[in-house]
Amino acid sequence: MKTQLEENIKKIRVGLNWTSGREYGFDLDLSAFLLDEKDLARSEEDFVFYNNTSSAGEALVYSGDDRSGMVDGVNESIFVDIVKIPENIRKVVFCVTFDDTDEEHIFGEAENIILSASGVTDRFDKGESPFCTVDLAKHCPQSSAMAVLELIRSGDGWEYDIICDSADFGLLELCSRYGLAAEV
Repeated sequence: MKTQLEENIKKIRVGLNWTSGREYGFDLDLSAFLLDEKDLARSEEDFVFYNNTSSAGEALVYSGDDRSGMVDGVNESIFVDIVKIPENIRKVVFCVTFDDTDEEHIFGEAENIILSASGVTDRFDKGESPFCTVDLAKHCPQSSAMAVLELIRSGDGWEYDIICDSADFGLLELCSRYGLAAEV
């Protein structure tokens, strides 16, 4: 269900945190795609993740890759400056995936895999209470990669929607879905 974003929110921090359910840990990754009216990325610059830490014009900036899940609080985040998003971008999709490793993992193996979105003042602001929270370990325990949250341009404002759209073949499938042949 789409929800209108409050008009005063111009900057957002989408955060991912988790607690590894295994003593050696595993790596989850947060990524985002800026999409045009055809739901396609215009180029690889519209794909923000651990190997491309900001979009053109820094509308989106990635915090960096936490490989352990052992950090207290938010492990990875993407800062969004709504004002800097180009006019021809109609949607931003935030995804969560397991790092490509030799082992198969599912969200149900971890505890507290939480994707949250909060209004912030700048990219260093941790945010107060989130306007959106999704617990992937509870809602999508059998998935290993997923498009979780969309920001959607709506007239002069923005809406958000929790979509939880699974991708069986990980980040490469998500790239293909959004029109990229990216190597990750």
